Amino acid sequence: MTSNLNITSICARLLINRGYTDVDNADAFLKKSDAFLSDPFLLKDMKEAVARVRTALSNKEKITIYGDYDVDGITAVSILYKYLKDHGGIVDYYIPTRDNEGYGLSCNAIDVIKENGTKLIITVDTGVTGIEEAEHAKSIGLDMVITDHHECKSQHPHACAVVNPRREDDSYPYKGLSGVGVAFKMMCAMEMGFLNNGEFNNNTIKEMCKKYIDLVTIGTIADVMPLTGENRIIVYMGLNMIKKSKQPGINALFNASRVSLDDDTKITSSTISYTIAPKINAVGRMGNASKAVELFLCESQSDADLIAEELCEINRERQSTENKILIEALEMMEKQNNMKDKNVIVLSSNTWHHGVIGIVASRLVDRFNKPAILISFDGSENEGKGSARSIKGLNLVDALAHCEDQLVKFGGHELAAGLTIRRDQLDAFADKLNEYVSKEVVQKDSYESIKADCEITPDDVTEYIVSSYSSLEPFGCSNPEPLFCIRNCKILSMLPLSEGKHTKIALECNSKRLAGVMFGINLPKEGFSVNDTVDILFNMDINEYKGFRSIQLKLKDIDYSDSLKFNLIQYQSEIDRCMENKSNLAEEYLPSPDDFKSVYYKICESLTNNKGRISIKKIIGVSDRESYLKTGAAMVAFKQAEVFKFNKINEFDYDVELLAVKEKINLNSTPIMVGNNVIDPREL
Repeated sequence: MTSNLNITSICARLLINRGYTDVDNADAFLKKSDAFLSDPFLLKDMKEAVARVRTALSNKEKITIYGDYDVDGITAVSILYKYLKDHGGIVDYYIPTRDNEGYGLSCNAIDVIKENGTKLIITVDTGVTGIEEAEHAKSIGLDMVITDHHECKSQHPHACAVVNPRREDDSYPYKGLSGVGVAFKMMCAMEMGFLNNGEFNNNTIKEMCKKYIDLVTIGTIADVMPLTGENRIIVYMGLNMIKKSKQPGINALFNASRVSLDDDTKITSSTISYTIAPKINAVGRMGNASKAVELFLCESQSDADLIAEELCEINRERQSTENKILIEALEMMEKQNNMKDKNVIVLSSNTWHHGVIGIVASRLVDRFNKPAILISFDGSENEGKGSARSIKGLNLVDALAHCEDQLVKFGGHELAAGLTIRRDQLDAFADKLNEYVSKEVVQKDSYESIKADCEITPDDVTEYIVSSYSSLEPFGCSNPEPLFCIRNCKILSMLPLSEGKHTKIALECNSKRLAGVMFGINLPKEGFSVNDTVDILFNMDINEYKGFRSIQLKLKDIDYSDSLKFNLIQYQSEIDRCMENKSNLAEEYLPSPDDFKSVYYKICESLTNNKGRISIKKIIGVSDRESYLKTGAAMVAFKQAEVFKFNKINEFDYDVELLAVKEKINLNSTPIMVGNNVIDPREL
């Protein structure tokens, strides 16, 4: 493969690990040619959809585009509105509010749309589960074309057309399109009908891409669609187009987000996911998503700039609300003593903002590695709206379908879904869902394992190697940024950044120095010390500063090397024997008063309401035998004096409870200790 494709051996290994073991398939993956975009008429019901929309345009019937309030739906509404307007359509759009109406079609909304003179509704990124709503539309003389990409039920809505690559009877070659991707496909089919009598023409597709692929890209990335197949080609073209965008709305949003569109700036899927998409999503979560559609329909740059700044302010409000709900959710879990035994986190509140609970649910999943469902009864005595997030291995749509009797309605994807539930069904729903998950999901540890794409040597950390696999871009869902492993690195230094939120680290391996950063982790607080020997998992990036280029490692995980782990296990076995009063330690390994204070306070830092989980490796550095054994001996003394209660849960971790110390205790009189100096735990 390396010689046939003229690529490095590391790039070849990355391709193979992504499933491209055949040279032809690998070559197609690398080329990202627009020739691989499929004929939109291969989608089931596409001919019927195009025919009905063209009739509406010809007869000057009013068309209303009905979209979802997330980025996928907003971008789909925007491009379809522009396209139909350009073809003389009488067009309006309707996006339900998350707070008052919730996800999906509603009969009330359909009535309002009908009263406003609409003859045809086109749904984008929604509608495939709206069986009752479609029947209602039909009963009042309103036609409907449904375009969607969500999971389908066994029965489809009765509409003029239901275009969805996930239909069981659909033979379209790529199933991973976003909602805006399906809408774009319908626009391409219409354009081929106008220009090519419905015959597939790649030049027509190319011209459509030049006009709309930037917004299709933003919606596809924001909805976390797999960057494989057609999506990969769409996003590759779209990211390049965004750099040259002349659309006022896109330019304004990037400017307000402080992201330059200069030639020197690299726009990636991460730029969209973490910087741009949250601003668009926030307006749908906190207010009315129509404001974001206004942004993308703007023809005036000054008007677009004002709307973009408004979106940024709404996003700041969203962040504040999100943090408040997260704190409340964690407090609820702490008060519910049996929560740790549950397979699913189900929490509800009368005050939570419905637009934000989905993000909080995601954060709980990340923290506890369990599916999480948060439900808001805000503004309703009887019905609450919920957002669900899942873990790998549990299909939420299937899980919610199992509990359908307890739900008013539900819909979504495998890993993210929405639901409506009556208050009196909440307990029954939680019990039934937990029972289902216990049977369907093999219970895992509290952490998810991370697998490297390949193990490399320090000599492979070069600009040439980083450049060699750039052809695998764009990276994102199902095509992640390559993750590498290097073993037996010595820590030279660690510098906490941003008040200890992140860590800058210097390493040495085989006499080569490496520089990296680990976001979201304070490595010294996790127990790592200078001179520790560690294995690292990381992405590589080229960092350019004042004309100087260097390789920076973005650490994703770090662990003690096998040799150090072996020593730690030996040390821990000695501590375990002391915990069981089966042996004692040599005097040189017994803690001093200062050691007792240090260990005491570090344990207490990890406790909430006098309870928590700690790791002996995190309490104090483990670079030498003496520091480890002194830490363990202090824990043994605290246990023997009934200052703390320790319950070992795995090799190095303990569940801990701080007990009430009512009278003076001499820690030096505990079985593990010797000496006469009185140490009173109440004075620590």
